[in-house]
Amino acid sequence: MAGKAISIEIGYSLTRVCEVDYKAKTHRVYRRFTIPTPAGVINDGVLSATPEYIEQLRDALKNSKMKAKQVVFTITSGRINSREVMIPLVKDNRIADVVAANASEYFPVDLSQFELAHNILGTVGETKGQQQYKLLVMAAPKALLSGYYDLAKELKLELAAIDYAGNSVFQVAKDKVSQGTSLVVKIDERSTLVLAIQNSVLTFTRNLPYGVDETIQTIIDSTRWANTDTVVDAMDAMALNDCTNFSEIVETLEPLAGNISRVVDYYVSHNAGVAVEKIYITGIGADIKGLAEFLSKEISYPTEVLRQIEGWKLEQSFRTQFYGGYVACVGAAAAPLGFKKDEKKKKDSGAGASSGKKGGVNPAPIAYAIFGIGLAAAIVLVVLSVLRLMEAQRQNMELKAQNSSLEEIIPIYNEYVATQASYNLVQTMYSMTENRNEELVEFLEELETKLPADVHVVSFTSTIDGVAINMSVSTKSEAASAIEQLRTFESLIPTSVTVNSVVEEIDEEAGTTSVNFSVAAIYQDMDYQPAEEDAADGTAEAAAEDGGTAETTVDSTAQ
Repeated sequence: MAGKAISIEIGYSLTRVCEVDYKAKTHRVYRRFTIPTPAGVINDGVLSATPEYIEQLRDALKNSKMKAKQVVFTITSGRINSREVMIPLVKDNRIADVVAANASEYFPVDLSQFELAHNILGTVGETKGQQQYKLLVMAAPKALLSGYYDLAKELKLELAAIDYAGNSVFQVAKDKVSQGTSLVVKIDERSTLVLAIQNSVLTFTRNLPYGVDETIQTIIDSTRWANTDTVVDAMDAMALNDCTNFSEIVETLEPLAGNISRVVDYYVSHNAGVAVEKIYITGIGADIKGLAEFLSKEISYPTEVLRQIEGWKLEQSFRTQFYGGYVACVGAAAAPLGFKKDEKKKKDSGAGASSGKKGGVNPAPIAYAIFGIGLAAAIVLVVLSVLRLMEAQRQNMELKAQNSSLEEIIPIYNEYVATQASYNLVQTMYSMTENRNEELVEFLEELETKLPADVHVVSFTSTIDGVAINMSVSTKSEAASAIEQLRTFESLIPTSVTVNSVVEEIDEEAGTTSVNFSVAAIYQDMDYQPAEEDAADGTAEAAAEDGGTAETTVDSTAQ
């Protein structure tokens, strides 16, 4: 029978606790409760539990009749570093050794101050001898984990594991995305985790420093709803009422939606050919009524709340409330990564002796001889050990000196990596917003230069896809000339220049004739080069997702 464990997730405003099966095929939730988290207890995952908070948590465990002796913590923190790496296909019990041996290449920091954990993302390669494991390796500062060791000790519970919240959520959601690719977004008070899952495999994680704490505070401060003085009251109000129709609430949610959208765009741009089918939201943000619909409009992807997960039956365990706030808490007990302080195991050793006489032989001389040989061997071993110790000390001093000289490089390297990542993200975002409207001034100047002098531009409209121009000339031959000139514009697809309507008007009193016509054309792609003009097929794609429509009216005769 599988054992039980108490699983705890400590958030900025609320602490969620549940008693569940630990590392079992079943995922039953036996008991659960939520208590407020006092200000200052948690900061980016770093736990500073006060005596009052510990006493409050201890009383809640007692009142909830949770009797499990093991505890699992799940944490979210921007201080946990992660790297996707490739290692040879070794036995599962050797993966940790391989990771530890190469950890200095993954994380150029003083690894004595970090605990390592890993998650298998998949297997790469089809040939048996060339297959490799793709791993997500994480390094958590020991200073970050120490608060959880101390809390487990204060609660008199055995620390089973410390899990990363991204892995906790993945354990719950992976069967939901058994086919195709979807994103799972866990929205908390001050942070949001974005996970990409493809065919039940975790392929991408990002931690965003945005959540719904400002939304919660707006509800508390608002006079629109009564009895919303606490975080729990505010969350209950948002669970019952769709607050996304109010401008003050929308303002607090827009930064969250914008940053989720940027992460989605980044993932899509770096995974060509992978189609994101759906976005599932969970965490306390999923309790907010209307948030899924709001994000669906803002992100332009179908978005829904993560519910009805096969094999977990969470809705049966949470009949009186939605389980979104507990999803990481429950998943942490399924298959935690295992951030855990190494514990020294004491091995008892004893020696027993028996002596006696058999066949009249005195065993004493034999014992003395064995003792003498053992003593001599011990002296040799001691001398060799001392020599090795002295050599090891010398090497240790040299390495410490080398480490001190290189220590100042670490922040520079970390800053470089962060800057490079930001630059790549900005470049990707910029490339998705480029469009021909940025060259609108040059296009108008080209119109003025190339069109016949008698052409009168009545109106001009430009979108991210193309242009529409209404013109007036004296004769149809001049209209034909104007159209031919437009087909020489490098920014337009020649075969897309078409005439929508031609109207000839005769002013009998003035004795003049005018030809009014409308021309439409499609822009070339932004990366189009004139040398490839013959390959144009008369079609064009949108150059960016969020380009607007620029409209200009010219009411003068081209010179």
